[in-house]
Amino acid sequence: MTRLAVFDSTGSPVPPERIAAIRQGQGDAPDPAYRAGGWRGQEFAAWMPAPTSADSAVLPNRDLTVARTRDVVRNDPTAQSGVSRLVEMLVGAKLTLSSKPDARALGLDRTDKAHRKILRDLAGSIESEWYQFGNDPQRRCDAQRRLTINGIFRLLARTFATMNETTSCLKWKPGGRYSTCVLAIDPDRLSNPNGLPTTQKLRGGIEFDEDGAPIAGHIRNGHPADWYIVPPPMTWTRIPFRTPSGRPVLIHGFEPEREDQARAMTPFAALVKRLHMIGKFSDTELASATVNALFAAFVKSSLPVGEATAAFTPQTVLTMEGKRLDYWTKNPAHVGGVRIPVMPIGDEIQINSSPRQTTAFNDFQKAFLQSIAAALGISYQQLSGDWESINYSSARAALNEVWRHIQMLFAVFVDQVVAPIHYAQLEEAFDRGYIKPPPGAPDFWDMPGAYLRARWIGPGRGYVDPVKEAQGASLRMGNMTSTLEDECADLGRDLEDTLDQIADEEEMLADRRLTRTLSAGSGLLADPSDAGNDPEQDKRANA
Repeated sequence: MTRLAVFDSTGSPVPPERIAAIRQGQGDAPDPAYRAGGWRGQEFAAWMPAPTSADSAVLPNRDLTVARTRDVVRNDPTAQSGVSRLVEMLVGAKLTLSSKPDARALGLDRTDKAHRKILRDLAGSIESEWYQFGNDPQRRCDAQRRLTINGIFRLLARTFATMNETTSCLKWKPGGRYSTCVLAIDPDRLSNPNGLPTTQKLRGGIEFDEDGAPIAGHIRNGHPADWYIVPPPMTWTRIPFRTPSGRPVLIHGFEPEREDQARAMTPFAALVKRLHMIGKFSDTELASATVNALFAAFVKSSLPVGEATAAFTPQTVLTMEGKRLDYWTKNPAHVGGVRIPVMPIGDEIQINSSPRQTTAFNDFQKAFLQSIAAALGISYQQLSGDWESINYSSARAALNEVWRHIQMLFAVFVDQVVAPIHYAQLEEAFDRGYIKPPPGAPDFWDMPGAYLRARWIGPGRGYVDPVKEAQGASLRMGNMTSTLEDECADLGRDLEDTLDQIADEEEMLADRRLTRTLSAGSGLLADPSDAGNDPEQDKRANA
């Protein structure tokens, strides 16, 4: 068992026998420089957590934590909502590639018009080939031939949002324009082969070199829970992270939270207990309300249950009570068409008027949902769907805070998952001659980063008040603190696609002798000094 070293305020270690005496209430505890390292008070007396490394905290209990997390996400609507919101904000409908080749690295001058055209043509070719790879109607970008590239990204993003890591493998399957394809792998299959113990160079199914760089991963040929498959998946495949040339093979989408960390811990680890208990509490409240609603009325009687029941269904009329009930059964009393029940002597009916208190439950649940939303990095409104009591300013402030967190997660997902897939696809595009380097530029293999430089555009940020936010975008572009590309990216759109579409629409409007109607507050009205420069436009405007 690991023992914590305790020091006093002078920095001298406290002897173990004195620590034992302090625990037994004998002697005074030393006063540390930081109260968090002290012994005084009930809040610290029994609190002695063991020091842990990243892997010693994650690996021993990871499997059970993961199983509980997946159970909660499957069965708890709050957890399921949180994961869905994260996937929507990370990938949503699609991720769009906006290629930005590095002009200086490629020996091009962005101030030269001819060089700018070369860069635009190169970027257009890279974007076109990415689209051909990821949106093949036969879905050959997926090794299982089921998903487009955006479907693969959504699948991996769901695992990433749930587990903080995701795994996939880049395979080679000839038959289409591209042989590169992606095989999504459940992270549970990444494990030490045959239950080998954890060592310095084999941790969590990953091999490391002397410097701690991952070399290869061991993927079990089936999920551990698939014991019913014959023969059972009890073998492992060793997959290198990269080929000798640097091409990605095994993708482990994971960013360490501590030094020397081999595997991730689910972000729900701190929430599983709370989600499990709040779910039980909700189910119990619902069951209690349901049971209460089932009983509309009660019979209050001083008789035993059997006799009270027999009194309502008499089998004989020999007694006075039996004759009385028999008479009223055959001759029921009515007032205004409403039947009046006749009860046995000493019995009465009481209507169930017990109140079902639900107001306090809403406030109680809201407090827990707010802490859960904060831990997941989304707003309470997004998690609960409760937008009733929020105004524009509050909604915008909440979304701004959420957006910063999402941008961080998005950057991790792109760096760890999307970029390696793009690397493999672009390498094949250069290898097959679909894309050629500009004259005098280095080859892809000599400087891959220059060709892979890109901006990935995810889901749009969205509007709370479209008018105010459109006016703000116009002002930002007018004072040159923002660009058309930035504003389009915030909407989840590509600048060139947007401009091409606007040009097409302007041409169609001109063919039909139509013009756009612009509002004074849009900031897009033409300069009055330009009036008269285009007679045809002025004529259409005055028509």
